[in-house]
Amino acid sequence: MKKRRLIAVLFTLLLIWIDQLTKYFFYNQEIWSQIFFLEPLLNDGISRWMSMPMVVILCVSIVCIWLFIYLFHKKYLTVLDFALLMAGTMWNLIDRIYLGWVRDFLSFWSFPVFNVADAFLTCGVARICIKEIFHLQNK
Repeated sequence: MKKRRLIAVLFTLLLIWIDQLTKYFFYNQEIWSQIFFLEPLLNDGISRWMSMPMVVILCVSIVCIWLFIYLFHKKYLTVLDFALLMAGTMWNLIDRIYLGWVRDFLSFWSFPVFNVADAFLTCGVARICIKEIFHLQNK
């Protein structure tokens, strides 16, 4: 049990480090000006077009973090699911607390601009949905 928790924490920290590394290189260092799919954007809402009061975003983020911890403890989430969800949620939350916004920079076609932490969250949620769909089909 302790080994599973340690692996989850270490994997989460690795994903947070990857997110911060991408934000440093692609956002702070302005490498974006030379790569077509990078568009820096300071996002103070939950999506490019959806503004939300900071207190609501903070409360929802904290509730989600506790929910992820609970679900991991109950073994509903795998180490990968947990790490993806925690890394994405925690670092976007930390960006909001320290900067007042999230640094988004990936832009593909007409899809809203996002960052690596958002991709982690999307992958984590998609993994859970796929597991649930296939689990329900097996009944």
